[in-house]
Amino acid sequence: MNKTLLLWYPRCLTCKKARTWLDERGIQYDTRDMVADNPSAIELKKWHQISGLPLKRFFNSSGNKYKELSLKDKLPGMTEEEQYKLLGTDGMLVKRPLLVTPEGVAVGFKENEWEKVTAGSNAASPKAKSTPQVTYPAFVLKITLKGMKPSVWRRVIVPANMRFDTFNEVLLRVMDWDGAHLSSFYFSQEGVEIMANPFAEFDEDDFEGALRAEKVKLSEFVPRCKKFLYTYDMGDSWEHTVVVEKYVEDYAHNYPMVIAYQGTCPPDDTGGVWDYLDMLESEDEDMQEWLQENARSEYDMEETNKGLKRFRVRK
Repeated sequence: MNKTLLLWYPRCLTCKKARTWLDERGIQYDTRDMVADNPSAIELKKWHQISGLPLKRFFNSSGNKYKELSLKDKLPGMTEEEQYKLLGTDGMLVKRPLLVTPEGVAVGFKENEWEKVTAGSNAASPKAKSTPQVTYPAFVLKITLKGMKPSVWRRVIVPANMRFDTFNEVLLRVMDWDGAHLSSFYFSQEGVEIMANPFAEFDEDDFEGALRAEKVKLSEFVPRCKKFLYTYDMGDSWEHTVVVEKYVEDYAHNYPMVIAYQGTCPPDDTGGVWDYLDMLESEDEDMQEWLQENARSEYDMEETNKGLKRFRVRK
């Protein structure tokens, strides 16, 4: 287990922002869902003492649970031991995110405080100091499935010298598509189309003038092109807008990583966004049963990132 621990709540936007902050700095950490696996009174007492912060900072004072229990009025009359015990009963009472490192403890996400407690997180050991850390140029991209309500998107960081055929496989995994259809990338300002399909040979006769994905790297078009279109399944036409948000000179990994997300994609072969939305509104019981049986499970960013480690690039 890493010495740095992030206690977070997956539905919390601030927690997701905090994870992005850690990932962009290449900081290694373990995660723990503070609601599903809430910290104990013993752990909270230890972290509070290390932090040097007032104990009230550990309470999620803007949360519904805090208000329901009228803790604003009750806490002043409680001992610290009673407060530790109360915090340990429900992760929703604890201020999030909570970061525990060898340098200290930070409660809530404030960059200046997190800088202090992660100052030594990437420091090389005495044995490794003679070998500089290898880093990679990379792009932070936001991929949004067009037309979906509520919005479905992923924010990923991808090594710049990745080939488009590999990038296609990354996007299939990132968005959770089955991958049994042809895909394409289109750069409107260049008038260039790149075709990709991990399961079938590229047929140049069908797509005259298009480039082959295995012969082109991301860096040949990005970041010169700040926005491009990714289409999965030429029949259903699941179109995704890809926006280049940032160029990173010193990304610490040679593989891609999801750093934020929202929503789940529809099942494959449901006719595209508009047909799928119509299906959701249909009163046909058989159709609703099919949709329920084929619905994708809740997105698992950690599991997705484990799978993305196989898409490594060379320096």
